[in-house]
Amino acid sequence: MITDFKIGDKVRLVDEDGEGLIKAIKDSKIWVEIDGFEMPFTASQVVKIEFDDLIADASVKMSPKDREMAKQSRQKLDDLGQTEHSVYELDLHIEELLDRHDRMSNAEILNYQMSKCRAFVREAIDKRYPKVVLIHGVGEGVLKDEIHHWLHGLDHIEFHDAPYRTYGYGATEVLIRR
Repeated sequence: MITDFKIGDKVRLVDEDGEGLIKAIKDSKIWVEIDGFEMPFTASQVVKIEFDDLIADASVKMSPKDREMAKQSRQKLDDLGQTEHSVYELDLHIEELLDRHDRMSNAEILNYQMSKCRAFVREAIDKRYPKVVLIHGVGEGVLKDEIHHWLHGLDHIEFHDAPYRTYGYGATEVLIRR
């Protein structure tokens, strides 16, 4: 609920990276300053950060030995984070690719989606990404079938359904072998 927030609250975005301070609340929007820009969000798109001060206060009261152990633990987590690779993905839903598509036929939409798909996979190969994810949705399976048919013709490419827990049934993971 928007009433749970007030100007000056520190909030974190729910669906993307970023956090900032609430600068205004008007017209059922919460205006958050992130990296010097004020952007509007709904109450469901942000979450109030309430416990950062408690964590900071706890570190002040730690013994020097505990502080050193915490520092080493944070360093280990940072090192682990650097070894993980983010997933290079493309959402092929036409609404994500184009602002206006209402005058396009289904064939034109499919051709446009496939041109974006081919360019994306070629770029991933050129940049030596080990894998990419193509989000095609479930629908009637026309786009998925077209993607799979095209991928079958490529050398050094393997593909399968992307992880269900992350993408449901609507994505294909492409592995690029050297």
